[in-house]
Amino acid sequence: MEAWIARILVLSILVLLCFAVIRTGIWIWGYFTDTKETFQGAKVLELQEREPETKLVILDAGHGGRDQGTSGGEAIEKDINLEVVKKLAELLEDDNIMVGFTREDDTKIGLEERASFANESEADLFVSLHCNYCEEDAGVQGLECYYREDSEEGKAFAEKIVEAIGSEAGITNRGTRTANFRVLTKTQMPAVLIEMGYLSNAEERKKMAEKDYQKILAEKIAEGVRAMLEDSALEE
Repeated sequence: MEAWIARILVLSILVLLCFAVIRTGIWIWGYFTDTKETFQGAKVLELQEREPETKLVILDAGHGGRDQGTSGGEAIEKDINLEVVKKLAELLEDDNIMVGFTREDDTKIGLEERASFANESEADLFVSLHCNYCEEDAGVQGLECYYREDSEEGKAFAEKIVEAIGSEAGITNRGTRTANFRVLTKTQMPAVLIEMGYLSNAEERKKMAEKDYQKILAEKIAEGVRAMLEDSALEE
């Protein structure tokens, strides 16, 4: 009797091990063959030929695919980033500014690829949108605009964004900051990375999930983009 029990246990363990190996194999296969996890190109590649006078702005919705970024409750960074990017694109296109996207859907794209796409497109400006998170202090909130420390043009661009936001009701403005994010160090045009708010802060997290607040963010960022393009045109 004990021998039969032992055999049954051994067989059960072997079956479980086989099941685990099969599941792992399926996961690995899916990971490397999932087309949604590779660079898909961007809208600007499909647009009509760009006129010399037409300005091009690359909009980068941070994270995507399996890389969801940070989160708080039901608010997920990758989704908020993309929603604001789409609203921002509409505003810029209404002003006859050509827009390109590093991603238009829930796609994972490498940081190097994002920067390379902007460079190869010879864009005039690059805007990367993100959400922030502070584990140490849930009371921290507000928008921060980052630029590469050694870029005077990047600094000017970040200042335009922050000036446009100003003291807009509902938006806590934490000003400009420097950082060596790869999408800033690898891009060849004036570039900013905007942390639109903290998902670790309950009040701000709730606002950032709202369409109306996302629209306000997009409107203010668009205002800063326009101001930067206008200044660049004057310098030319």
